Formats: sequence, C-alpha cells, structure tokens
Amino acid sequence: MDHSTYQTPLHETIDVDATFSRNILGHCQPICFRTSSGREVQISEIGLVHPRYDGLKTTFAFDVTDGSSDYRITLDSESLNWYLEFEGDHYV
Repeated sequence: MDHSTYQTPLHETIDVDATFSRNILGHCQPICFRTSSGREVQISEIGLVHPRYDGLKTTFAFDVTDGSSDYRITLDSESLNWYLEFEGDHYV
C-alpha cells in the first residue's frame, strides 16, 4: 500500500517546463521543475490534476512524482506562476 507524507505547505515559486496541447488530457503536462536553489526534478508520472476556484481566480494542482518523492505543484491561471506546494517522501 502506498503512503505519502506531506510536510507544511511551501508555496515556493518554481520554474516549470510543460507541454500545452489539446491532444493531452487536461491540455497541460508538466515535464520537470526547478526550485529556487537550482535543484531540478524530472517528473516521471502525473497523478491527480484538479482545479481550485477562489472567486474568479483558478489554480490547477498537479500531484506528481519523480519516482522517489511526491510533489504537489500548482499553476496560477491569473499570474501564470507555478508553485511547489508540498514535497514528501514516497513510501511503499
């Protein structure tokens, strides 16, 4: 059984390489991201993708993994900024 332990929300601004296409589910697929410290994370799998609504503002949350850790990254559709919200170890 898989268990993921998330830490306190980070809300760290990150740089993300992503593909946008009508041919992929949800139209957006993050490929990798870089933190402010320069660490690069290659995304090996995307789990849930879900929108969150705050009035007229929408953010899209992506639960992703690099195969050893789980992450939640979000795209703010208003500012077009990406954020690392959570980072946790992946336990099997």
